[in-house]
Amino acid sequence: MTRQDDAWKNASLARTYLEGVRGAIPLAGEQLDVVLRLIAARGEGVQCLADLGCGDGILARTILLRHPNATAVLVDFSEPMLRQARSQLAGDRVGTHFVEADLGEPEWVEAIARHAPFDVVVSGYAIHHQPDSRKRELYREVFALLEPDGLFINTEHVASRTRWVESISDELFIDSLYAFQRRTGSGESRERVAEKFFHRPDKAANILAPVETQCEWLREIGFEDVDCYFKLFELAVFGGRKPQDRVARTERL
Repeated sequence: MTRQDDAWKNASLARTYLEGVRGAIPLAGEQLDVVLRLIAARGEGVQCLADLGCGDGILARTILLRHPNATAVLVDFSEPMLRQARSQLAGDRVGTHFVEADLGEPEWVEAIARHAPFDVVVSGYAIHHQPDSRKRELYREVFALLEPDGLFINTEHVASRTRWVESISDELFIDSLYAFQRRTGSGESRERVAEKFFHRPDKAANILAPVETQCEWLREIGFEDVDCYFKLFELAVFGGRKPQDRVARTERL
């Protein structure tokens, strides 16, 4: 059976996303700033970082600019995405590892376990492709891979509470896509941009959950300081810290 998110293994779709959609994400720079501020607030340098569903490695690259001595493990199940990440990050840098693994399967943990524990785990617009039951399992797996006081930050596409709010979110993204394409020399009309947005081939792979629900899952697992640190309609940055004592509340559920 072909999974809906197998579309991301297509080199053409990956290139379209990296060159177009990703560059048009509203307030993308502000989202990265939130991630960096959360990491800085730990008061410790990053020793070992994992980027789950890394795409071209933008999150890892941003963090490594501030923490150049950190070891980084970048995970993605799309070979075209990993190829882009390697081209951006490999070079002469040591301590960077690229792992082809599927977050939809628990075996991804085994693929990176030798690099654990991590003091920071990040993910960017990747986990929303998983069914809700798998999202919860994945958050438990992340919790187990973290150091005590380790930080998990998920930059993610989340569900709107109502169709009215969803429609506003869609219009914002279409406006942002149109403005981005105008800046990069595209002559497409806004109507054409909107048509492509609503009929994009990866849309069926989206399985969105409200950010409030996902934050509650993190609290149940045992994360502390859980919050939505940034939200613009369906774009959110949320996460939490693993307690110092390593004790998860999962066993009580």
